Amino acid sequence: MSILMNINNELQHIIEAMNAVTNVDITIVDEKLQRIASTVDKEYGIGAKAPIYSAFHKCIMTGEQYFLENPKDSPICFECENLENCQELVELCIPIKFGNKIIGVIGMCAYDEKAKQNLLMNRESFMNFESQLGKIISTILSEKNFMRMLEYTSSEMMTLINSLNEGIIIINNDYDIITTNNYANEKLRIDTHIHDLWNLLSEKVYNNLSSMNFIGEVGPVNLNDTEFVINANPIMVKDEREGTVLVLSDFNKMKESVIESNRKKDIITFDDIVGESELLKLVRREAIQVAESEASVLIFGETGTGKEVFARAIHNLSSRKNEVFMAINCGAIPENLIESELFGYEKGSFTGANASGNPGKFEICKDGTLFLDEIGDLPFSMQVKLNRALEEKEIIRVGGSTPIKVNPRIISATHKTLTSMVEKNLFRDDLYYRLNVVPIHLPPLRERGYDVIILSRYFLNRFNNVYKKELKGFTPEAEKLLMRYNFPGNIRELRNLIEYAVIFEAGSHIGAENLKKKMRIHTSENLKLSEMTRLYEKSVISSKIHELGGDLDSKKEAARQLGISIATLYRKLDH
Repeated sequence: MSILMNINNELQHIIEAMNAVTNVDITIVDEKLQRIASTVDKEYGIGAKAPIYSAFHKCIMTGEQYFLENPKDSPICFECENLENCQELVELCIPIKFGNKIIGVIGMCAYDEKAKQNLLMNRESFMNFESQLGKIISTILSEKNFMRMLEYTSSEMMTLINSLNEGIIIINNDYDIITTNNYANEKLRIDTHIHDLWNLLSEKVYNNLSSMNFIGEVGPVNLNDTEFVINANPIMVKDEREGTVLVLSDFNKMKESVIESNRKKDIITFDDIVGESELLKLVRREAIQVAESEASVLIFGETGTGKEVFARAIHNLSSRKNEVFMAINCGAIPENLIESELFGYEKGSFTGANASGNPGKFEICKDGTLFLDEIGDLPFSMQVKLNRALEEKEIIRVGGSTPIKVNPRIISATHKTLTSMVEKNLFRDDLYYRLNVVPIHLPPLRERGYDVIILSRYFLNRFNNVYKKELKGFTPEAEKLLMRYNFPGNIRELRNLIEYAVIFEAGSHIGAENLKKKMRIHTSENLKLSEMTRLYEKSVISSKIHELGGDLDSKKEAARQLGISIATLYRKLDH
């Protein structure tokens, strides 16, 4: 269908009005010579085609206008297929342009002497009139196309927002509801008679949004038995606010999304903990047993021993496995921000704070597991607040006053000797005993014997896949080197060492020389006797403490059995 056919009714009304005033017949044809509008009856009426090679046709072909005083005698019409039957005494043809394209022709035709004289006497006026009519038609088409595009865009936008699994409410500056999507209608049970936001939302929610000038985030709030987080975003037109879009997100689905994300990224079970040493087996059995309880767990271990891996494995075996697991490194966050990270903050609490406030880790995983890594680095002032939160099972956001109920399971970890810190008043004893319901001591890699080789082969397979290599294993010299190495960075250092070796090894097996390039110190065969003695003593003491339970009493008993003072025991452990 031609573009002019879209406005044929409008065109017909226009030319009928013109015909009544001028007494001149008018015909409009499209680029295919189809008559779109006409005041002529019979064979020259609407739907009939203009003749090929007629003045109409030539006008479309050339883009020129023609005024023919006697069409039958004009060279323009000599090729017209209807020349012999032509009844037109005078003819005026002007092209209709839309953009740079000719889309049709306006023709004024006289079929009697009176109309002929009228056209001849007012030639210039009619030519100008017809030219202006062409521009009017082009304007009508532009407006029509614009409206059609607007309708399409509007329909497209509504289709889009109706496909969202979030509620959309659009309001004007008077807070009247302009548009809602299907999700919002269904979840909020919006009736057609609801026109303003006040009647839709609770007073508290409305007031919260108003206090924020309808910018930012509110929630979670309960609306019709569903918890939503409401995000308000202004609609700006030339720096002027013309309305607001409210996005209602199901809080429980948001939480499930976080859980699922964690699950996909961190599905760590005890089967993922690699090693066959007796020390590791003992620790694994203890962790499996405590996982089924709700008890707080305090994991002791040197840096790189896999404390977070154990924490995640405990969570994924617990009754909370379908809830959020969140980890926070207490030593990596500035002291002035640690409270807001743990407990969240209200809007305007401090410079740089999110305009709508922000929930903390406790709030996000209120029914899940919170892993407090490097708990020994927690500032003393925060230890008081943390202990209170654990005791009362509620927190208050920074800058807020409303208590929020929380009940996460706490798993903590440290590489420090907390008992020594307690004795020196560097760590609160009440918090220590609250966290240390079940202690788990992870042995350093140097005490796990052949686990070094088992882990090395495990990492070799992993990095073979990552770097598309086919290394078959380690040379005997490389394995001996790995067994003799002290691994001060434990499993993390071993992982990095094997990755380095896989990248740079050119042979079929990882050799000793490639490993030595990355090792921080040489092997025990190059150590002085005093250093070897120190390492051995530390290993014996650590094993004895772990054997006896790992708490303060265990340390005292270990010192007694080994025939040294408790002070000497601590000195040898820290040296």
